[in-house]
Amino acid sequence: MRNLFFLLIIIMSLPLTASGTETLRESVQDATNDAKREAKQQKHRLEEAACMKSETECLKQKTENRLEESTDAVVDKYNEIKNVIDDD
Repeated sequence: MRNLFFLLIIIMSLPLTASGTETLRESVQDATNDAKREAKQQKHRLEEAACMKSETECLKQKTENRLEESTDAVVDKYNEIKNVIDDD
């Protein structure tokens, strides 16, 4: 029983990390995607601040902007994860 306990501790202490790494091209693409998302987000905030339509129309525009930003973020993160996994 004691040997099993020590064996369990040794196994649990082994690093169980994936060995996936990104290539330089993928890293640059990730940074580019982050910059594009940030720029798009700032553009949306400016458009929302300058909205002169009715409150309902402005809220609709704000909701559409947030949905677009969320979709872009999810797609970019999916591609980042896929790139790391594909390198294995």
